[in-house]
Amino acid sequence: MNATPHPSHRILVNEPGLLLAQCRCCGEIELYFQTITMALNLTELYALIRRLDTLSTASRYVVGLLDVRDTVVRAGFQAIGLHLTEGERDQLARGLNLACLRLDMDLLTKGRLSSN
Repeated sequence: MNATPHPSHRILVNEPGLLLAQCRCCGEIELYFQTITMALNLTELYALIRRLDTLSTASRYVVGLLDVRDTVVRAGFQAIGLHLTEGERDQLARGLNLACLRLDMDLLTKGRLSSN
């Protein structure tokens, strides 16, 4: 996905098939992966990374996205998910981790990152 930078968003990751951008005003992370488009806050972004990291080794993966967003209670059902191959899962996990590293570097360079 080759994105044209928009002044309201900062591109975190821009790879073929994967785009992560952060809204400059609210900090929300927009994820575009294959046919999935999601808006995530930082807590949900970290939850998705943890979910992908805890999946057992398999040739095909199904990731319930409502698990990540903690909306099952509000929605009353779990119908949204990703069907991924091992390569797609790895690509998504690498991209999400890269986005987190860039966010951390941004905090570090602005002197707002905790020394802990």
